[in-house]
Amino acid sequence: MTSYIKLFFINIFGYYESWMLWLSVFIVILLIMAVIFILNRSEEYKKFNSISLYNVIWKWKYKKDNIVSLWCYCPECGSELICDDEYCRSAIMLTNKTTFLICQKCGEAEKSRIVGGDRNYLLKMVRFEIQKRIKNGTYKDETKK
Repeated sequence: MTSYIKLFFINIFGYYESWMLWLSVFIVILLIMAVIFILNRSEEYKKFNSISLYNVIWKWKYKKDNIVSLWCYCPECGSELICDDEYCRSAIMLTNKTTFLICQKCGEAEKSRIVGGDRNYLLKMVRFEIQKRIKNGTYKDETKK
């Protein structure tokens, strides 16, 4: 193996010295460590799987790099919320489109009210906010809580 390395340095630089072998080993080790660091760092955000938005708790999972199973939960009892977007179908203007998040276990209590769209609109807004926090690194503040 060292003879190939010697030939490599002789072909490139015209000569070979033993420190060149140690330098190349050191560079390879640094490159391997950098790749491991980058791979670990890119997976770090997957610990971020809940957030408080619109006065409710949002939880999700990751499948590969995609956010899946995104849904909202009651901040008091922790149960899944019901999404009532019935008003969105009849309203024409966005300001009249309202989605209600309701907790059955808390006596049909309204936990949040989002103006501007239906359930799909709400899920897209939450997904966008999650992705924004992952991109700019502010998700780290959420995982420390």
